[in-house]
Amino acid sequence: MKKRPGFTMIELLVVIGIIGLLAVFLTPKLLGAKDRAKETAVKAVMHSMQLAVEAYAMENETYPLDTNVPLESLATNYLMPGGYLASIPMNPFTGKEYKDADRAGRIIYDYDDATGKFTIMGYNRTGLKKILELSNL
Repeated sequence: MKKRPGFTMIELLVVIGIIGLLAVFLTPKLLGAKDRAKETAVKAVMHSMQLAVEAYAMENETYPLDTNVPLESLATNYLMPGGYLASIPMNPFTGKEYKDADRAGRIIYDYDDATGKFTIMGYNRTGLKKILELSNL
């Protein structure tokens, strides 16, 4: 009987085990990179909103006088009617237009009448951790 070259069962099991270990350790890193990319997209939407709010203030001589306003309400009540924003931006986490009920990637506008300061806050996938805060002061 002639011996054919090839891999033994032990060698195949070792290779499969190594691939399995790599998958276990690399999968969370890859998922984290995806979330970081979406958080960066949320930051870009926030900057667009900041520019729209500043344009609104230049024309109306005041910032939108509202507190704790989600992005959809801010856009439909203040920015889109004046032409400062063409449409409601897409939420990177949902892939759809922002809704007031969104938790993932939510963006909140807040105006403090006493100081004249507005703040735009953006949150991560869970809606609990603030990823960026923009303001006029």
